[in-house]
Amino acid sequence: MIKANPDKPGVQVEIPAQPRKEPRQARSIALVEAVKQTGRQILESEGRDALNAMRLAEDSGVAISSIYEYFPTMEALIAAVFDDYRTEARKGLYTDIMALPPGSSLMDGIMLALQAVLASHRKKTAYDPAFSVRSTHYDELVRLDVVKAKQLWTATASSALMQRFASEIRIKDREKAEYLVYQTWTVLPRAMLLERPGYLTDEDTPKMLATMLHALLTDPNV
Repeated sequence: MIKANPDKPGVQVEIPAQPRKEPRQARSIALVEAVKQTGRQILESEGRDALNAMRLAEDSGVAISSIYEYFPTMEALIAAVFDDYRTEARKGLYTDIMALPPGSSLMDGIMLALQAVLASHRKKTAYDPAFSVRSTHYDELVRLDVVKAKQLWTATASSALMQRFASEIRIKDREKAEYLVYQTWTVLPRAMLLERPGYLTDEDTPKMLATMLHALLTDPNV
C-alpha cells in the first residue's frame, strides 16, 4: 500500500504489479514480446496455475534472469499481457463498428460494443481473478482522479458509434450523449466485476444495457 497522489495525502492505494522497465533496443523488444506471447498462450490454453518462470523460460527460450529483468512477478507479466489484449480489443472494436454492413442498426452497434467490453472483463478474470479485482479497483481510482494514470484511453468505440449511426441518434446534446455512453460501458462492467461478477456472464446483460443506451440516444426530447 502506498500513497499514490500527493494532492490527496490521506488516500492509500495498492497499485497492481507492473513491468520493471520498458525495452529499448530491438533485441530486448523482441525478447519481451516473446515472453508476453508465450505467457498469453499459456494463460489462454492452460490457465493461471500453469504460468511460472520456469515454464516461461522453457517455452519462450528466454533465460529466467532476463524474464525477471523485465517482469519481477508473474502478475507483472499478466498485466502486460492484458494491456496488449485490451489495446487490440479497443482498436478492433472501432474498426468493427465502422465496418458493420449497410442496413445495420444503432442497436447492432451498441450490442457489438457491449459484448466486446464485457468479454474484455471476462478475459481479465480468466487470466487471474485476484489481479482482475486489484486492477479494476485501480482503474476506478484513476477514473476518479484519486491516482494518476500513466496512459489515458480515448473513447474511440463510443466515437465510432456516434459517427456510424449518426442518422439514428436523436438526442440533442451529442457530446453529452457520447460521454454517457462511454461511462456506461466503462463504469458499469467494472461495478459488475467487483460487486456482481455473475452479471458479466449472464446472457441478458448486454441486451439490458443496450436497451438503456438505445433509449437514451434515440429520445428527441432529451
